[in-house]
Amino acid sequence: MKRRENIPVITRNKVWMLCILLLMISFSKTYSQHPATFRICTFNIQNFGQTKLHDSARVRELAGIVRKYDIVAVQEISDVSGEVPGAFRDIINREGRKSYQVVCSKRTGEQPDDKSSQEQYAFYYDTTMFSILNMPVLYNDSAFDYFAREPFTARFKSKTGNFTFVLVTIHTTPAKAVEEIGSLDDVVKWATKGYDNETDIIVMGDFNASCSYASPAKLDQLAIRGSNYFWIVPDDTKTNLSAKSDCAYDRFVLTLPAKSYYTGHWGVDRCFNAKTISDHWPVWAEFKVEK
Repeated sequence: MKRRENIPVITRNKVWMLCILLLMISFSKTYSQHPATFRICTFNIQNFGQTKLHDSARVRELAGIVRKYDIVAVQEISDVSGEVPGAFRDIINREGRKSYQVVCSKRTGEQPDDKSSQEQYAFYYDTTMFSILNMPVLYNDSAFDYFAREPFTARFKSKTGNFTFVLVTIHTTPAKAVEEIGSLDDVVKWATKGYDNETDIIVMGDFNASCSYASPAKLDQLAIRGSNYFWIVPDDTKTNLSAKSDCAYDRFVLTLPAKSYYTGHWGVDRCFNAKTISDHWPVWAEFKVEK
């Protein structure tokens, strides 16, 4: 009598495996048709100078935070030598899979003769996803002196999709927060003309736009809070570790054309509780590369 073969069982198992594989391939193809997304982050790294740069534990934590995002606007770089932005980029790339580049402003502040009072802005961006269009520049504030630290601007292009956009980052002076935030409307108009009539503009940074510095009632009187703009972070959001109340100091503001690329997803990355890292948490917003 012939022994029964188990070929039908093997065949049946193979059929099931093949079906599962086909379903996975089908799902993968369907999913890949959705527009790609990326995340932009604003991060005030409190008093970011040589001390934090050479503290291996703190700087590695900071580098890990940056690697979570595709573009990061950093405020409050305080290093007089100007070495920190490039050195920090090298640390970011040392342990990460992404290839980041940095563009940074010159040092800016109320007292140009006192270098210790000045700060520097920087945009860290993933070069596999973005390229820089035009030369990044500080807003020219010489005629009106709107700002203690002039906003820094740069125009980016996604390497997939069709999204070009201007980023504007600012760190306002708390005592003049309302006035400086109000002047951002002029910066947007200036950037639109200066960057080839670009209408997709994202303004972000440490606005100090909350609590005792800037009440919602005062902000609502400003053109930058009008119908031509969309504010992402609600007024009652806590973005600062030091504030006792829920103070939304760190903000994202979009022009309406830029809003069409916004996915509706944003967040405060409360990834640390040590004020030795910073007194601000990173705040991020997500965008599509195509409408």
